[in-house]
Amino acid sequence: MREKGITTPVLIMTAKESLDDKGHGFELGADDYLTKPFYLEELKMRIQALLKRSGKFNENTLTYGDIVVNLSTNEVKVEDTPVELLGKEFELLVYFLQNQNVILPKTQIFDRLWGFDSDTTISVVEVYVSKVRKKLKGTAFAENLQTLRSVGYILKDVQ
Repeated sequence: MREKGITTPVLIMTAKESLDDKGHGFELGADDYLTKPFYLEELKMRIQALLKRSGKFNENTLTYGDIVVNLSTNEVKVEDTPVELLGKEFELLVYFLQNQNVILPKTQIFDRLWGFDSDTTISVVEVYVSKVRKKLKGTAFAENLQTLRSVGYILKDVQ
């Protein structure tokens, strides 16, 4: 993997805890090694540390598959190509990315992005979801955003 120039951080999680096993894991290119049992909080901390060291973690950036969203500049890139999402389109994408694997009812999306005192109707949610899907056609987002009929939407994890 490392010989091919792949720099993705690698964390091995295993029940094998001997020093030889750990050494072998590191020889194969692992950046960290975690043995079972472990605390989920520890796993989260180790992943964040690996991402920080690799330069792939930034609190102002959301990443989903081939999409990178810069929260500071409101820029969206797909495979380093800028994609223009305006106002509510950008907010909608961010809301989905921050709520992966959560069923988001249309009413909740509407209240969050437009507010209950808005002079528009809830159908605006469908319009903006359609706009974002079109602009991100062919991406992991477009493939994994599912419409739940009469309910709302859910953005599944990237496979």
